[in-house]
Formats: sequence, C-alpha cells, structure tokens
Amino acid sequence: MPPFTIRFRKFVSLNTTIRLREDHMHVSLSDLLEGAPEPVLRAIAHILLAKLYKRPIDPTQNHRYKRFVTSSAVMRQTELTRSRRGSKRYLGPQGRYYNLEEVFESLNTRFFNGFMGRPQLTWSESLAKRLLGHYDPAHNTIVVSRVFDRPSSPRYAIEYLLYHEMLHLVHPVKMKGTRRCVHPAAFKADEGKFPQLKEALAFLKRL
Repeated sequence: MPPFTIRFRKFVSLNTTIRLREDHMHVSLSDLLEGAPEPVLRAIAHILLAKLYKRPIDPTQNHRYKRFVTSSAVMRQTELTRSRRGSKRYLGPQGRYYNLEEVFESLNTRFFNGFMGRPQLTWSESLAKRLLGHYDPAHNTIVVSRVFDRPSSPRYAIEYLLYHEMLHLVHPVKMKGTRRCVHPAAFKADEGKFPQLKEALAFLKRL
C-alpha cells in the first residue's frame, strides 16, 4: 500500500482525481464531498482505486455514490457552487452573420407566445463541431457553436438548435432514480413541433 495524500479542494463541481506518482498516491476531492457519510466516502475510494488499477467497479458501491450525488440537496448545492465559482466567457449574441437574440425573439414569439424569459445568449469561442449547443443552468446561458455563424448555414438549422436549447428551460433535467432524464417524452413532443426538423437534423448530420 503506497502512502496517500488526500485533500479536499474548491473545485467548481463534484470532481475527484487520483494519481500515482513516484510510489505516492495523490487524491483530490471536491469540498462538496467533505460532509458525505462514511459509506459514500468508502464508495468513492473504491471507485477511484478501481479506475486507477483498471479493476471492475462494484455495482453496489457505484449505486451508493450515484444515489448520493444525484440527491436533490447535493444537486442544488452543486449548481449553486458552479454558479459562484465557475467562470464563463461570453462572446455575446452578435455574430458576423447571425444575431442570436434576434433568432431567440423570433422563436419566442412563434413557439412560446413571447413569454419565455431570455437567458444569456452567446456564440462559442471555438468552432466546435461536437458540442453544437448547450444550455448551462448554473449560469442561465445558451451557447451556440460559432461554426454556424457563416453564410452557408441555413437559418432553420440555427433556429432548430436554439429552439432545442430553449426547450431545456421548459423541461429541466429530472432524475429517475440515479439516472438523469435529459430529453423526456414531453421534450421530444415539443421538439417535434419544429416545422423543419428533418431538414435541420440532416444538416447537422452532414456538419
């Protein structure tokens, strides 16, 4: 058994890391876990060591950890911590060819009777092609990949992407046991109301 150095750190979220360097084990845990019950800490220790040594993770330990971190109290504290500690760079809604605020207001009128409060809207810093868009509830921000801000991007593709993220404000993520339900049936039903859904999905697939 190598010597251990274990520290609780002020991470933005529930991060945990373990590294073996020069026969010394270094473990860093989010300070959000500092008050966790001993069985949960034991579960974390098991999961970290199993991953380090590439061994199977005991389902019971895994379930115990997930049940703790997906509890309503821990999730509320995690979101609050992310909003306080996390930093987010905003490039703003105005792109070279498209303005996200203008697109948002058009969608708001067409699909939500103009009643949806406008979150922060920003283009991404990079030309991301994997994460095309996302809604960050901790900062109440919708980010759209700057890869769409070009003359060759059809407006309906940007509208669909923004509409999809707007639906996350209507249908927040819910938990089913220890699983996150990101796109429930009601979300998909509303998404199906977008008139050019097939064309938009085909464009995103090509992209």
